[in-house]
Amino acid sequence: MTKDIERLIDLYKLLSSGNYVYDNTVSFIDFIRVLRLVKFNSDFHKCFKKSHLELISFIGIIEFLQNVNIIKLNKNKRIKIQNNEIFELLYKPPSKRSMFLKTIGKIPYRHHLARKLVPMLKTNLLELYEPKFKLNPKSFQVPCSLKSSLKRARVICNRAYFTSQKALFIGDDDLISILCKFIIPELPITVIEIDGRITKLLKKIAIKHNFKEFNVYNLDFKEINEISEILKTKFSIIHLDPPYDEKELLKFTANLSLILDENIVQIFLNGLYDIKCMSVVSNFITKNKLSISDYYRSFSSYSFKSTDSKYLKYMKNQLKLETDLKFKEKDLKEIEFSSDLYILEKSLTEQDINSYKLQENI
Repeated sequence: MTKDIERLIDLYKLLSSGNYVYDNTVSFIDFIRVLRLVKFNSDFHKCFKKSHLELISFIGIIEFLQNVNIIKLNKNKRIKIQNNEIFELLYKPPSKRSMFLKTIGKIPYRHHLARKLVPMLKTNLLELYEPKFKLNPKSFQVPCSLKSSLKRARVICNRAYFTSQKALFIGDDDLISILCKFIIPELPITVIEIDGRITKLLKKIAIKHNFKEFNVYNLDFKEINEISEILKTKFSIIHLDPPYDEKELLKFTANLSLILDENIVQIFLNGLYDIKCMSVVSNFITKNKLSISDYYRSFSSYSFKSTDSKYLKYMKNQLKLETDLKFKEKDLKEIEFSSDLYILEKSLTEQDINSYKLQENI
């Protein structure tokens, strides 16, 4: 990804050095987003409508791209691309239908009804691959529905800027990494999973489908200091569903700061957090100069659909301890709940980029 980023950073620095955007808060990521919009849509009005920038900043970027002969804007406000080399650096995600077909045709089914919408809400991907898999209640192992896994993978792949970005999945009992690899085969993926049974399954699937650049570690993320090769790698796409405990979350965020890419960061944070945990997340965002670019409420759905009495008993006690709510085991089987999805991104400005370049030179 380094060469792609460097070319686009040089272009962004040229934009920032001129009098085009009239607003020094327009970041490198803002610039990349506008380039992507132009690549996917030749209509000026539709591009602006989809952009989160104010009109004056958006027009400034378009004017700059015209002046450096990358695009041409005709009288009908149609955008014509003059320099394809720049736009070829950016990843164009496939359509929603294409993503669905790339994934649904490769995952296993126990019966043909799994192709329909209702079973997608009632089953999960782990269950389809391993019907006899016994969930671990002590790690609050509750895989999301198949539909939720597909939705989350689609959001991650839709947000990717380059196929050369390095992606990290921390905990993956929902098998999101597999779906992302089906959609973007070129994407380098690393998975850190504490459950050895899941890492074994991930490796088995990777071999079956001949995945390239797909690395799996059976490891507790809080212990990544023991694996130097992980610490040497900087990741720009990170998906995680960390513990909902404040102390555990502090350890997670501390380690996360060690492996963030310097130029582009996209973190897909899944979960339900109380005030204390959100305070930890907020401090992490501030420390790493991130922002919440998107928030999806009740994005993933879950159910305690288990015939394992020990699992249900443990979950019943855990829920009573954490929420002070009492449930009978038979009632617990009927419960469904959802989690939110936060997308955190690093938006580098010209000042940040110059700061990083200075640090590298030192």
